[in-house]
Amino acid sequence: MPCSPRSSGSKWLITAWNLSIIPTALYLGVLLARCSPLIAATATLAGISASILWALGYQHPPLEPWWIGLAALWWAGLGWLLRAERRRLGWFTLLLAGATALDFVLTAAQAPMPIYALGGFKIPLSMIWSFWVGISLIRRPNGGDRSVAGQNDTLVQTGDGHP
Repeated sequence: MPCSPRSSGSKWLITAWNLSIIPTALYLGVLLARCSPLIAATATLAGISASILWALGYQHPPLEPWWIGLAALWWAGLGWLLRAERRRLGWFTLLLAGATALDFVLTAAQAPMPIYALGGFKIPLSMIWSFWVGISLIRRPNGGDRSVAGQNDTLVQTGDGHP
Protein backbone atom coordinates (compact mmCIF):
# COMPACT_ATOMS: atom_id res chain seq x y z
CA MET A 1 0.00 0.00 0.00
CA PRO A 2 1.56 3.30 -1.04
CA CYS A 3 -0.07 5.32 1.78
CA SER A 4 0.43 2.90 4.65
CA PRO A 5 2.19 4.29 7.73
CA ARG A 6 5.08 1.95 7.07
CA SER A 7 5.75 3.09 3.52
CA SER A 8 8.99 4.96 2.95
CA GLY A 9 7.09 7.78 1.20
CA SER A 10 4.99 8.62 4.24
CA LYS A 11 8.03 8.35 6.53
CA TRP A 12 9.87 10.84 4.36
CA LEU A 13 6.87 13.21 4.34
CA ILE A 14 6.50 13.14 8.14
CA THR A 15 10.19 13.86 8.59
CA ALA A 16 10.32 16.53 5.88
CA TRP A 17 7.18 18.31 7.11
CA ASN A 18 8.40 18.51 10.68
CA LEU A 19 11.91 19.60 9.77
CA SER A 20 10.49 22.28 7.47
CA ILE A 21 8.77 23.88 10.48
CA ILE A 22 12.12 24.68 12.13
CA PRO A 23 12.96 27.77 10.01
CA THR A 24 9.51 29.20 10.76
CA ALA A 25 10.00 28.55 14.47
CA LEU A 26 13.37 30.31 14.37
CA TYR A 27 12.06 33.25 12.37
CA LEU A 28 9.04 33.73 14.63
CA GLY A 29 11.27 33.43 17.70
CA VAL A 30 13.57 36.20 16.47
CA LEU A 31 10.63 38.32 15.33
CA LEU A 32 8.81 38.03 18.67
CA ALA A 33 11.90 38.34 20.89
CA ARG A 34 11.47 42.13 21.00
CA CYS A 35 8.15 41.59 22.82
CA SER A 36 9.50 39.22 25.45
CA PRO A 37 12.90 37.59 24.94
CA LEU A 38 12.35 34.90 27.58
CA ILE A 39 8.93 33.79 26.31
CA ALA A 40 10.11 33.92 22.69
CA ALA A 41 13.26 31.89 23.45
CA THR A 42 11.36 29.31 25.49
CA ALA A 43 8.64 28.95 22.87
CA THR A 44 11.18 28.71 20.05
CA LEU A 45 13.19 26.04 21.85
CA ALA A 46 9.98 24.09 22.51
CA GLY A 47 8.90 24.39 18.86
CA ILE A 48 12.25 23.25 17.50
CA SER A 49 12.44 20.39 20.00
CA ALA A 50 8.89 19.28 19.14
CA SER A 51 9.67 19.34 15.42
CA ILE A 52 12.89 17.34 15.81
CA LEU A 53 11.27 14.78 18.13
CA TRP A 54 8.32 14.34 15.79
CA ALA A 55 10.50 14.18 12.67
CA LEU A 56 12.94 11.63 14.05
CA GLY A 57 10.97 9.85 16.76
CA TYR A 58 7.47 9.45 15.35
CA GLN A 59 7.90 5.67 15.23
CA HIS A 60 8.52 5.53 18.99
CA PRO A 61 5.16 5.84 20.81
CA PRO A 62 6.67 6.72 24.21
CA LEU A 63 7.98 9.98 22.69
CA GLU A 64 4.58 11.09 21.37
CA PRO A 65 3.41 12.92 24.50
CA TRP A 66 6.71 14.80 24.55
CA TRP A 67 6.46 16.29 21.09
CA ILE A 68 2.78 17.06 21.54
CA GLY A 69 3.43 18.79 24.88
CA LEU A 70 6.34 20.76 23.45
CA ALA A 71 4.21 21.82 20.46
CA ALA A 72 1.49 23.01 22.88
CA LEU A 73 4.08 25.05 24.77
CA TRP A 74 5.42 26.50 21.50
CA TRP A 75 1.99 27.54 20.27
CA ALA A 76 1.03 28.95 23.69
CA GLY A 77 4.13 31.16 23.77
CA LEU A 78 3.68 32.25 20.17
CA GLY A 79 -0.01 32.96 20.64
CA TRP A 80 0.64 35.04 23.71
CA LEU A 81 3.23 37.16 21.92
CA LEU A 82 1.42 37.37 18.58
CA ARG A 83 -1.64 38.99 20.17
CA ALA A 84 0.12 42.36 20.31
CA GLU A 85 0.72 42.72 16.56
CA ARG A 86 -1.49 40.10 14.93
CA ARG A 87 -4.43 39.86 17.27
CA ARG A 88 -6.62 37.32 15.45
CA LEU A 89 -3.66 35.10 14.59
CA GLY A 90 -2.50 35.31 18.21
CA TRP A 91 -5.87 34.23 19.60
CA PHE A 92 -6.17 31.47 17.00
CA THR A 93 -2.69 30.26 17.96
CA LEU A 94 -3.79 30.15 21.62
CA LEU A 95 -6.84 28.10 20.58
CA LEU A 96 -4.47 25.73 18.75
CA ALA A 97 -2.27 25.56 21.85
CA GLY A 98 -5.30 24.62 23.94
CA ALA A 99 -6.36 21.90 21.49
CA THR A 100 -2.78 20.59 21.46
CA ALA A 101 -2.62 20.64 25.27
CA LEU A 102 -5.82 18.57 25.32
CA ASP A 103 -4.20 16.11 22.91
CA PHE A 104 -1.15 16.00 25.19
CA VAL A 105 -3.25 15.11 28.23
CA LEU A 106 -5.26 12.47 26.35
CA THR A 107 -2.13 10.95 24.81
CA ALA A 108 -0.16 10.92 28.07
CA ALA A 109 -3.13 9.37 29.91
CA GLN A 110 -3.61 6.82 27.12
CA ALA A 111 -7.29 7.68 26.96
CA PRO A 112 -9.60 5.16 25.27
CA MET A 113 -10.53 5.78 21.65
CA PRO A 114 -13.81 7.67 21.79
CA ILE A 115 -12.26 10.18 24.20
CA TYR A 116 -8.81 10.10 22.55
CA ALA A 117 -10.36 11.22 19.27
CA LEU A 118 -10.93 14.67 20.82
CA GLY A 119 -7.17 15.17 20.59
CA GLY A 120 -7.47 15.15 16.81
CA PHE A 121 -9.15 18.57 16.92
CA LYS A 122 -5.68 20.12 16.71
CA ILE A 123 -5.02 18.64 13.24
CA PRO A 124 -7.32 20.88 11.17
CA LEU A 125 -6.41 23.83 13.41
CA SER A 126 -2.70 23.28 12.81
CA MET A 127 -3.27 23.07 9.05
CA ILE A 128 -5.17 26.36 9.08
CA TRP A 129 -2.50 27.89 11.33
CA SER A 130 0.31 26.83 9.00
CA PHE A 131 -1.26 28.54 6.02
CA TRP A 132 -2.32 31.58 8.03
CA VAL A 133 1.11 32.18 9.56
CA GLY A 134 2.77 31.66 6.18
CA ILE A 135 0.52 34.17 4.45
CA SER A 136 0.86 36.58 7.36
CA LEU A 137 4.66 36.45 7.22
CA ILE A 138 4.67 36.94 3.47
CA ARG A 139 2.38 39.97 3.75
CA ARG A 140 4.18 41.55 6.74
CA PRO A 141 7.53 39.81 7.28
CA ASN A 142 8.74 42.28 9.92
CA GLY A 143 5.89 41.47 12.26
CA GLY A 144 3.71 44.37 11.32
CA ASP A 145 6.03 46.97 12.82
CA ARG A 146 4.93 49.98 10.86
CA SER A 147 6.85 52.50 12.92
CA VAL A 148 9.90 52.21 10.68
CA ALA A 149 7.88 52.73 7.50
CA GLY A 150 5.85 55.49 9.11
CA GLN A 151 8.96 57.25 10.37
CA ASN A 152 10.61 57.08 6.96
CA ASP A 153 7.47 58.46 5.32
CA THR A 154 7.50 61.38 7.76
CA LEU A 155 11.17 62.07 7.07
CA VAL A 156 10.52 62.12 3.35
CA GLN A 157 7.49 64.39 3.70
CA THR A 158 9.02 67.05 5.92
CA GLY A 159 12.71 66.62 5.20
CA ASP A 160 13.71 67.52 8.77
CA GLY A 161 12.69 64.43 10.71
CA HIS A 162 9.80 66.13 12.49
CA PRO A 163 6.15 65.46 11.72
